Amino acid sequence: MSSPLDSRMRAIAREEAAALLGTPDGARADGTSTPAAEQMQQQITDLHEHLHHAATTISKLSARLDALEKAAGRKEQEEQPTARRAARKATPE
Repeated sequence: MSSPLDSRMRAIAREEAAALLGTPDGARADGTSTPAAEQMQQQITDLHEHLHHAATTISKLSARLDALEKAAGRKEQEEQPTARRAARKATPE
């Protein structure tokens, strides 16, 4: 059971939401989506897709960078001759 106070609080909340969304008062009273709300939902969907694409690209680039660093490390090891110790000459004291 909702009280008159609860109903009034809901009405005020709807008015505030309508003011924030830039819709006329009572536009969402029937529970349908307003054009502004649909646009916001579309923006959220678009941003989510862009975020997923960016995360996927970052993951691919990170894997590629790891592979290149690994290959460069092997190449550096192959190019460097192994260090040999030279026999030390005894120094007269």
